[in-house]
Amino acid sequence: MDKIINQYVQNQLSRAPLLLQSYTHDEQGNKYLTRNAFIRLQKLMRDFDQGQQEIRIVAIPGLRGVGKTTLLAQLYMDLYPQQPANLFYLSTDQVVNVLNSDLNTVLEEYQSITGNSFEALSHKVYLFIDEIHFDKKWASILKMIYDRSKNIFVICTGSSALSLQSTPDLARRVILEKLYPIKFPVKGLKEALKTYLFGSVDAKTCFTHLQGISTQVAQYWTGIDRLEIDKFLRFGSMPFTLTLQDEARSQMLTNQLIDKVVEKDLADLGSFTKDTLELIKNILLMVAASSEVSFTSLANSLSDISVNTLINVFNALEKAEMLIRVYPYGSAYKKVRKPSKYHFMTPAVRHSLLSIVEGESAYRNHKGKYLEDIVALTLYREFGAKLSSPIFYDSAKGGADFVLSSAGKKIAIEVGHGNKDTRQVQATLQKIKGDYGLVISNSQLAQEDNIVKVPLEYFLLM
Repeated sequence: MDKIINQYVQNQLSRAPLLLQSYTHDEQGNKYLTRNAFIRLQKLMRDFDQGQQEIRIVAIPGLRGVGKTTLLAQLYMDLYPQQPANLFYLSTDQVVNVLNSDLNTVLEEYQSITGNSFEALSHKVYLFIDEIHFDKKWASILKMIYDRSKNIFVICTGSSALSLQSTPDLARRVILEKLYPIKFPVKGLKEALKTYLFGSVDAKTCFTHLQGISTQVAQYWTGIDRLEIDKFLRFGSMPFTLTLQDEARSQMLTNQLIDKVVEKDLADLGSFTKDTLELIKNILLMVAASSEVSFTSLANSLSDISVNTLINVFNALEKAEMLIRVYPYGSAYKKVRKPSKYHFMTPAVRHSLLSIVEGESAYRNHKGKYLEDIVALTLYREFGAKLSSPIFYDSAKGGADFVLSSAGKKIAIEVGHGNKDTRQVQATLQKIKGDYGLVISNSQLAQEDNIVKVPLEYFLLM
């Protein structure tokens, strides 16, 4: 085994640049675009190189397929020309599941090969660890690296955001850079849209501000086929589909992603039996068709699973970043008594699941739900990181899709395909004594009393 690990480390040291280039360039040799997270992490690495030693571990959690390995590879290749001898990339999935070894053994072999123990390092070293959660002792290993040397910078990825955050001992040592499915955010416009949509005094102020950036919004969409929005909602929010022209292949890869989440991530996140794991894809299919979930009703429908097991399954799907849970608005009693809504972290997953049953009509039949997923993702990304999520829905019949209760404001939000009316938002605003409402749809920008109709083209740029 020692010889195999030695060969693996030697191979990673010599061939990592060639391997990682396949993640940073397309088949024609063109570089993939970088995301905003790249700039932030690049700065942290440069600060470390210039002597800042407090931030030395960065974890990149997120759903499988959102581009974590690509981001890791881009950061490696950006640094490689300056420090080729001081970089080490490894895949924990390979170490554990192929080599039947562990991170500690590989890192000890790395020190032996390079002739530098971590404690004795006099120069900077950068460790790039992909899918670190495959080693059960990943938390203690990161702590060990942090404590043994101030000259090591670690960037690691993991599929489960909550598992990466759940170790109190690492909380003060690790910076989290959460990665989400991609959208259309435009620097400057994104910040302005967030402020105007969710931080205005009232509907009139919100509408006036949105009017003020209408030219910028129009300029962005000039020359972009509106069919790109449909393509984005079907599968384009997952980076691995961007270079694919064949939608069937995109769906196949998305389905493979779902299978991996169920077979690998959920198996790690919960003590589920083989029979339960085999039911999860059916459970996801039922959620895809109807977002509102009553655990009791769902357990009765499936018959082979208990309510408690079902609750554990949904908790694990949240931790794996597959689903976003939205509680009903109201008292703690209502939150428990009324069913929650579950949105997919990306509409690409919903579309792939529904296409299994409905084929080409899946998008047409459920477009409104795909739009809700995008809004849920945006709200979750911007507001969901708080200790208590401020994102709810109105569980009353005819109530709004979302209620955002943040910074002393209550905003009712309705999402829909086509020219959506304002009745549902108005009903929710009256009930919750809200500040103003938003209707996000294909309509023109307009104001009706205390409600602003927001075109989808605006919202997608946030």
